[in-house]
Amino acid sequence: MAFNILSIDDEMDMQALLQQKFRRQIRKGELKFSYAANGQEGLDFLIAHPEINMALVDINMPVMDGLTFLNEVAKLNRHTLKIVIMSAYGDMRNIRQAMNRGAFDFINKPIDFSDLETTIQKTQERIEYLKNQQQELRRLTQMENEIKAAAQIQFSLLPQINGSLKSYPQVEIGSFIKPARFVGGDFYDVFSLDDTHLGFLIADVSGKGISAAAFMLVSHTAISIYAHQQKESNKVLQWTNNYLEYDNKECMFTTTFYGVLNVKTGRFVYSNGGHNPPLLVHDADISNLEKTHNSALGIIGDSVYNKKEIQLADGDLMVMYTDGVNEAQNSLNQEFGMDRIRTVILNNIQESPSTINTNIFRSLEEFRGSANQFDDITLLSFRWNKPV
Repeated sequence: MAFNILSIDDEMDMQALLQQKFRRQIRKGELKFSYAANGQEGLDFLIAHPEINMALVDINMPVMDGLTFLNEVAKLNRHTLKIVIMSAYGDMRNIRQAMNRGAFDFINKPIDFSDLETTIQKTQERIEYLKNQQQELRRLTQMENEIKAAAQIQFSLLPQINGSLKSYPQVEIGSFIKPARFVGGDFYDVFSLDDTHLGFLIADVSGKGISAAAFMLVSHTAISIYAHQQKESNKVLQWTNNYLEYDNKECMFTTTFYGVLNVKTGRFVYSNGGHNPPLLVHDADISNLEKTHNSALGIIGDSVYNKKEIQLADGDLMVMYTDGVNEAQNSLNQEFGMDRIRTVILNNIQESPSTINTNIFRSLEEFRGSANQFDDITLLSFRWNKPV
C-alpha cells in the first residue's frame, strides 16, 4: 500500500515540486501525495482521511499556522500520524516550539529533497514500528482476555467451601487460593466418596502460567477420577503418577497430598507425594503430619506410593498449604516461614478453618509488604468434630 503524505503549504509550487521529485515512487504506488493550502484545510482533510500517515507542514501559513495546527492535531490522538515541520533555515525558535508541541521531525526551506526523502523513509519506518506495536498490543490484549476467561473456568473447578458440607455437618472446612498470575498451578479439592468418607486434596504443579494451568487440569481430573474408583489414598496417587508420567514430554510434575477422612470415626488415611506436610493442631499443640516418603507425581513411572494413618480427636484441626505460603518473601528476601504460620494458628485456634486461612493470608500480606507475589498461595483446612 502507498504511504500517504499530506502536504500543507500556501506556496503552490510545492505541489509541482513534490510530484516531480517523487514521480518514480508515485508511479510505482509507493507514495501518494495530497495537498492543502493552510492549516485549517489540512486539519479538515486529516479528519476526513484517516489513512494519512504523514503531514508535511509549513510553519508560516494563513488561516491556521503550523504551530496552531500541531495543537489541533494532538486532539485527534492518532499515534500513527507523524507531522514533519518545514521552516526557514535558522528559524530555531519556531522549530523548537514545533518539536515541543509534538512534531516528529523538521526540514529546512529551501528544501533539500534528498534530505526530505530520508525523512520520509525514517517516518515510514517509525509508523510501521508503531503499527506493529499496536497489532502486538491487540494480540496481547486478546490473549489476556482469553487467559482471564481460562482463569475463570479454572477457578470454577475448585470448590469454594467455607463451612460444613450438608451431608457432613461434623466437618468444618475452609478453602483459600490466590494465584500469582491470572492462572495458576495450585489446586485443591474436597469430594464425597461415600456416606462416611471425604477426600481432601491439595497440590502444586511445577512452573507457572498457562502450561502449569493445563497440567493442573489434567492432574486434578485424573486424581478425581481415580479417587472414585479406588478408596486407598496411595493407590490413587500411584495410578495418577503413572498416567501423568506417560508421554510427559515437558517433564512437569505436581507435589500432591491426598487423604481420606472417615467422618464418623475420625480415622484419616493419607499419602504425600513430595508435598509440604500438613499441620495437625491438637489442643494447643501443632505438629507436622509424618511424611510417607513418596516422590512428586509425573516424575518416575511405576513408583510405589505409601500411606499412613492417624486418629483424629474431637476438635482436631488440619491445615494443608502450598509452598507459596511458607516461602513467600518480603522485600528483604526473608521468608514468611513455618513459625509465623504456627503463630497465626495458635492466636486463632478457636476460630473456624475459613477464618484461620484468611488470617494466615492477611499476616502473609502484611509481612510481604510491597514485594511481589511470585507463587500461588493456597490453603485447605478442616476441623473434625466427633458426632454426638
